[in-house]
Amino acid sequence: MGRHNGKARKAGERVGATLAAKNKKTAPTTQAAISAQFKHTTDAGLGRNMQSVLDRNDLDELMAMADLADRDFSAERGQAIVVSTGVVDPLAEAKRAEERAEAEARNAHRLALPRRPPWTSDMSGEQLDLQERTSFLSWRRNLANLEEAEKLVLTPFEKNLEVWRQLWRVLERSDIVVQVVDARDPLLYRSEDLEAYARELHSSKGSLLLLNKADLLPPHVRTAWADYLDKAGVEYAFWSAHSVIQEQQRLRSEAAALGVDPTALRKVLQLQQQQQKELDEEEEEEEEEEEEEEQQQGPGGRGADGAAAAPGPGPGGGGGGSAAADPRIRILDVDELLDLFERRCAAAVAAAGPDDPRVSEGPERRHMVGLVGYPNVGKSSTINALFGVKKTAVAPTPGKTKHFQTLHVSPGVVLCDCPGLVMPKFARSRAEMVAAGVVPIDRLTDIRQPVDVVAGRVGGPQLCAVYGIKLPPPPRHAPADTAPTAEQVLRAYAMLRGWTAGSGLPDETRAGRQILRDYTNGKLVYCLLPPGSQPQGWVPGAAEAGARAAAVAAAEPPPAPEAPEAPDSSEDEAAAAEPPPPPSQAAAAAVPADDLDAADLDLLQGLGLGPKAAKAKRPEYKFNKKAPRTKGDRGQLRAEGGYDGAGMVHGKKGGLVRVGGH
Repeated sequence: MGRHNGKARKAGERVGATLAAKNKKTAPTTQAAISAQFKHTTDAGLGRNMQSVLDRNDLDELMAMADLADRDFSAERGQAIVVSTGVVDPLAEAKRAEERAEAEARNAHRLALPRRPPWTSDMSGEQLDLQERTSFLSWRRNLANLEEAEKLVLTPFEKNLEVWRQLWRVLERSDIVVQVVDARDPLLYRSEDLEAYARELHSSKGSLLLLNKADLLPPHVRTAWADYLDKAGVEYAFWSAHSVIQEQQRLRSEAAALGVDPTALRKVLQLQQQQQKELDEEEEEEEEEEEEEEQQQGPGGRGADGAAAAPGPGPGGGGGGSAAADPRIRILDVDELLDLFERRCAAAVAAAGPDDPRVSEGPERRHMVGLVGYPNVGKSSTINALFGVKKTAVAPTPGKTKHFQTLHVSPGVVLCDCPGLVMPKFARSRAEMVAAGVVPIDRLTDIRQPVDVVAGRVGGPQLCAVYGIKLPPPPRHAPADTAPTAEQVLRAYAMLRGWTAGSGLPDETRAGRQILRDYTNGKLVYCLLPPGSQPQGWVPGAAEAGARAAAVAAAEPPPAPEAPEAPDSSEDEAAAAEPPPPPSQAAAAAVPADDLDAADLDLLQGLGLGPKAAKAKRPEYKFNKKAPRTKGDRGQLRAEGGYDGAGMVHGKKGGLVRVGGH
């Protein structure tokens, strides 16, 4: 026998001893883990699954419902099922839309959140678990019946009972419930049933709508939302966690450069701002007193001259001031937001009455503030901004927070952070949910539909300004403000960045994910206005572009009518002798060839009325486009590329190839 490889194991080491030592290291230590080795794969797991579940296939959904109902199934063989599809009627689409709208309005009350069943302290854990699972199963069946019976489509919503249990405990602990929503579309993230559920737990439990990312909204959009929420009787506050975190980082860098404490520097800056604010108020009061004296000294009191000198409702006037002076739309800072939380909690506890157990704890009791809302709206970022340091993990993927946690932010306020929940709503398309950021972007398989939604909202000018891409103009028959398609945006952005797939084509998936992340983070801005507003949304630069287009149209003089030339007598006789052209030929001449499809062009060619056939040209790929090989530009960054090399052109089979001697 040949000698074995000496490098296989060290001298003096036995194979059996090594395997036994490895098995000892990886062996389970707890009694629960040891007993779990002998369980069947269909038995329940040891721990609770805190992973957020929004979508399931049919088999997983069936098994999950069976697990909730504690039922088992046996396979049936030999059962034939006939699947038939109905006839598609394109004319009935409008009727189906009206019926769907009526069904949604009729069944809006059935989209209630799952309630925790009543429980007492003397109930065992098994009884409470069974009661909660039964109640949650009933809620799931109600929504399934709503989709099947009424033919309605719901958005992807949270289907994991453990995540809903976190919400139940946060609502029970909190003095007030703060819904953190995205200020760009508050109604999408707001849940009115959540506010009703909080009042069901305790009549004095208040609710507050915290509009995060308010720095992306201009003052007039914030004013419109303030008017709408005031009319609806909703308590709200504007807030920007991103701006606060950026300001804190700037203060820390300045403090490090000066060699001082960041907290001391922050206090000094706040004192300076307060002093400047007091000086501005004193100057405004002096100006108002001077204006009043001038009005009183003027002849005729409030006559013609006095009325002209009186302050109007414009900026600085007495008619409410400008939008910037409106205290409703002011973006709060950290101290103001904490003060608002403490005041709202104190009012909720005081409204509960003297018999409430919270009142007996005395003034030293800390108020509990529950932060709830959809994933990726900024709950964890808000907590980090209030603390000034990173207390909770933040990630661009929704569902980073798995468990609720309590954090003592001040001597009188405790924050209770809840995992993000996607609540059920009537859906128009899944692409809108992806664009809203509540569905994980990295799990997408179809990237074009969400990008189509984003491109339709932000428009082509903003995409070109942000990314520096060039998009083709809209078709001649389409309006000038027609949004680009997802294919145009993805291909242009991928070619600009040099992202290619394995086949040599532009990597649309990578480009689409980056565009969706930029839209969620606020790099691409689109703000929805309250219902009934015209236009429905606001895009940066839209008003300026419309004003420029109107100014250009007004500045251009109308074309002067051309005077008809005096025809020759011989030409008049020849024209009178010629028969008039047939109507089909006149209609064909009146329609541009670019507006006709292939079938119309074939018909015109058959009638002898179409355009003349173009001369056959040599294909582009047969030309030698190879650039001369030089040494001076090797390894440099090309302008048309964006990567280390030359530009890219389309090859023979449609793929992207590099040129330039590389």
